[in-house]
Amino acid sequence: MVSIALVRSRSVALSLPPLDGVGLLTCVLYLLFFGFGFASFTDPDYWWHLRTGEQIVETLSIPRHDAFSFTATGASLLNHQWLSEVMIYLSVSWFGYAATLGFFIAVTLASFALMQRLLLRLGTPRAVALGLIALAMLISAPFWTVRPQLLSWFLLAVFLNTLVGRNKPPWILVPVLALWANVHLGYILGLGVVSLWLLSHVWLHFSSERSINLRGMALFVAACFGASLLNPNGVTPLLELVDYLPLTSGDVALQGITELEAPDFSQPIHLPLLAGILVLIGLTLAGGVQDRFVMLLAIVFTALALQTARFQPIFALAFLPAAGLAARGLATRAPKPGEPPRSLINWGLVAVAALAVVVVVAIPQLPNAQVHRQANTDGRTYYPAQALAWVQEERPEANVFTSHMWGGYFIYGLYPEGHVYIDGRSNMYGPDRFVEYRTIINARDDWQALLEDSGADTVVIELTERLSAALLDADGWTLALETPRDRVFVRG
Repeated sequence: MVSIALVRSRSVALSLPPLDGVGLLTCVLYLLFFGFGFASFTDPDYWWHLRTGEQIVETLSIPRHDAFSFTATGASLLNHQWLSEVMIYLSVSWFGYAATLGFFIAVTLASFALMQRLLLRLGTPRAVALGLIALAMLISAPFWTVRPQLLSWFLLAVFLNTLVGRNKPPWILVPVLALWANVHLGYILGLGVVSLWLLSHVWLHFSSERSINLRGMALFVAACFGASLLNPNGVTPLLELVDYLPLTSGDVALQGITELEAPDFSQPIHLPLLAGILVLIGLTLAGGVQDRFVMLLAIVFTALALQTARFQPIFALAFLPAAGLAARGLATRAPKPGEPPRSLINWGLVAVAALAVVVVVAIPQLPNAQVHRQANTDGRTYYPAQALAWVQEERPEANVFTSHMWGGYFIYGLYPEGHVYIDGRSNMYGPDRFVEYRTIINARDDWQALLEDSGADTVVIELTERLSAALLDADGWTLALETPRDRVFVRG
């Protein structure tokens, strides 16, 4: 008799090997922010940076005087970011806007990767370090676009990584500063950071019995200042530093450039900054920070961020060492009874990663995603593409009065034949020009005389501006084009 053995079937458990949760979430964080970077707006200054880069490449010289406007033609021009502009122009010409934006986003993420590495070196718990980096990314995210400032963020991260915790002069930063002085005016931040580093050690020297080589440190800082002079403008940016610090000038409100104004915490865009300041205060009060250099960084850059929104992304980098050191004493919470099984945690991590991939893949399908060779002219920052096309066709040599937010766009579209009244180069125009500009665009007393005396013969203006309605009834001006969002008026 043949016996048939019945084998009890075994249940197959679908399981995963233990996953590094912090490591996986780090990858997810960087992937998401890289993807969302392509949903960014086109910066108003991008257009004149692009045209200036073209000028430099074609003439093999750095422009010293304004050639873009009809109100400041020939005015002295301090170009402190010529190397960035050449880089932007060549990258956009060869690879297109989307690839150039991808490069700038990658550089920004590299800045935060350096800061995350620094936090881990300082002993910050991995999960806390990741949380701080996520908050820092949120603080700076509104400013992620194609602009030279992003290169300054990376170089600042290099300086912080090199200087924090170091008691000997890091001479490698001297040539880095010489490069930075040709990339962006932000190199002055580098000089400020090395000065704070020296000051912290002077403070330590006189408040303790430790022997510190202050002479060597002073020579290093002096070498950094010397290296900063290796740029086409020499010492001029340092001599005119006050003009580039909005917190020292009284004309910020007149300029109407929100990035130069103090952050308004009633606006959602500035809430991550408020959260960062509160986290910094809470952690330092609870954990304490003994490192004098890190303390000075946190104090100085918090003060700057509260004065002007332009320093918001700089704060996002500079507050991290103090917050990380204060959190160093926090221990990772041990698993307790009743917590989800490890297998569920693993599958949860996989689900989060999969969702992140889906989100990133879906971003190019957004209406205003920056995934083309040309930068978007619609979206969060709107540009009057139809109006520009009309002016290019009908009045290519026009002197155009338009919003300072659109000035760079018309520089890009009309130069060298046409010119603009004003654009985002606020320091070159000065406060008086902005007073006149505000008078005209808001149609206040004598606006028409000021507009005509300026030499403007074409106006491109949003429907919502008071000037748009005033020109409909003004003598000497004719409505030439109207779109759903803007109007074009011509003189005569």
